[in-house]
Amino acid sequence: MDTEKVGVSRRALLCSLGALAVGSARTSRAAAPPASGIPGGAAPATIIHSELKLLAPDVYAFLQREAPGQSNFSVSNFGLVVGPKSLLAIDAGGGPQHARNFLAAAKEFGKPVDRVILTHEHPDHIVGLTQFPPGIEIVAQEQTRTQMIKMGQPPTPPYWATNPAWGNSHDVNRVILPTVTFRDHMSLFYGDTEVDIDWPGRAHTVGDALIRVPKARVIFLGDIGFFGVTPLNGSGYIADWIKVCDTLLQDPNFDIMVPGHGPVGGKSDLKDMRDYLALLLEHGRRSFAAGISPGRAAAELNLGRFATWTDADRVATNMARLYSELKGTVGPDMDRGLAQQAVAEYNRLKRSP
Repeated sequence: MDTEKVGVSRRALLCSLGALAVGSARTSRAAAPPASGIPGGAAPATIIHSELKLLAPDVYAFLQREAPGQSNFSVSNFGLVVGPKSLLAIDAGGGPQHARNFLAAAKEFGKPVDRVILTHEHPDHIVGLTQFPPGIEIVAQEQTRTQMIKMGQPPTPPYWATNPAWGNSHDVNRVILPTVTFRDHMSLFYGDTEVDIDWPGRAHTVGDALIRVPKARVIFLGDIGFFGVTPLNGSGYIADWIKVCDTLLQDPNFDIMVPGHGPVGGKSDLKDMRDYLALLLEHGRRSFAAGISPGRAAAELNLGRFATWTDADRVATNMARLYSELKGTVGPDMDRGLAQQAVAEYNRLKRSP
């Protein structure tokens, strides 16, 4: 593996952003796919555009985005670091086809992918691992591995067979566990490119990983960042997530931020998402104290400028999770029953005249 440690300069390296289109949407001609199974019942996108974007020398984001009007559910971004002999992947995508598209884009460098870093355990960042070489090293925060063990072997989503943007009839869903874990911090070296991996504390999940490339002033946020897409808080900790955002906003060591969902951005984009979480927390606290149910609290929340973000109706799931946090019953796993109740009430109230 391409991990020889060498001296690394910490000076800022600012590069103009370039883009190389490497793939476009695969469009299903079949009927609309079935609901995803997440609270709210969002249907998976049928058109997903992908782009390999140069961020700095040897550092890329592989961006995925659904067509306008479709759900961003499980349409996530990857990262790529190019070393002298091999490639480092960041995340594995939410469908087998997503991973195949990423690996096809990486072929232009003529080097093997020898390692994948997972930003957290949610399926939209791990199910593509089946498409990577067998035995590849997989790195994750230790609690992410624990959560993945609890998943067992989930069923294969039926829409993979009918929606070419996600998979085909031969694809089988499997959880492939990390082979290396860390608790607080670890560093990797791809030639003279240092890659730092940090656990910031609880945020979007109990075991998020932030991946920094110091010399490029780039940070891969995983789902600590959603830019222009409504965050999905199924197993997060809103108050802690806000604190992590505040810490990142004060960090002077990077400029370029790659979110788990949405376009490449910067601190102003993270600040926008942080403000969404703060609005949710403030309204949720008031509603909880007043004895208002989470579904009604979500329906009564004026989202303002955030109402135009993709998947704005995630507010119901987010509010249900926040209520568990406010009650002191929150844990690392999603309470699907509570979320489904909140979504049903939210939808009923939103349909009412």
